[in-house]
Amino acid sequence: MKAILVNPWAGGGRCQRVMARLLPRLAGWLAAPVLVPQTPGEMRHQTRQLVQEGYQRLVVAGGDGTLHLVANEVLEAGAGGRVVVGLVPAGTGCDLARALGIPKNPRQALELALEGPGLAVDAGHLSSPANSVFFLNVASAGISGLVDVLVNANPRRGGGAFLAATLTALRQYRGQWVSVQLDGLSVFTGLALLVAVANGKSFGKGMRVAPNARLDDGRLDVVVVEALPWRRLLLRLPLLYLGRHLRLPQVRFRQGERVLLEVEGSSPPFDVDGECYAAGPATFSVRPRAWHIAWAG
Repeated sequence: MKAILVNPWAGGGRCQRVMARLLPRLAGWLAAPVLVPQTPGEMRHQTRQLVQEGYQRLVVAGGDGTLHLVANEVLEAGAGGRVVVGLVPAGTGCDLARALGIPKNPRQALELALEGPGLAVDAGHLSSPANSVFFLNVASAGISGLVDVLVNANPRRGGGAFLAATLTALRQYRGQWVSVQLDGLSVFTGLALLVAVANGKSFGKGMRVAPNARLDDGRLDVVVVEALPWRRLLLRLPLLYLGRHLRLPQVRFRQGERVLLEVEGSSPPFDVDGECYAAGPATFSVRPRAWHIAWAG
């Protein structure tokens, strides 16, 4: 059994407009119920119900945040081995869709989501006093959380929303003291702009923060960027989009399975697949091949 979950608020409402044009054209072909939950809580509740009723494929129309909500319910139910999640990318960022080669064309993406083979991929897990949540793409601390706050405060969320928010955040954020350990070894201690724990390659609509990352290698890519004056950071921003920043002396990069993050002072929320979670000391770990997503092959 298959079902389609449409996030009407994704991409500042763009997802609802895209699916409203697409679905009537496919009415004679679609053999799956279409659900349009109006809140994140409803999205979680309806996903839980579908999993409990034995649905084997859930198609998500939305962005990275929508996929994050649905996949978390699947994983928490222990159904990652039997439920394939499909994605029609129609949100603000859609970085995971880019990594998987999912078509930008909504009809092609929907056909792939409904019929494409399921790829077993890793999931990350973030554990802290305030959070216990899976992440599919990237979980990060520092300036990325401020970028999320700024993007989410923008009701339109057009194609340049992440870049505009990043430029604003670079002027506002001054860094935070952190200690980062990977598999028991110290990676960095000091004032950091960003600590990214990545399963996928990019976040923030195309910023290739972890260009060497693979979704199914059983490892997390850890990237730490030291705090620098915002004008120097601005000059280096193109390197992040190109994935050429890892050799900079201000960047630390390692791969492993378990990350321990200690922080001092207040900070923006964690950015977890584009969603905001309370920041603080945390442990990040990998769950190899924990769930399945429809992909282009």
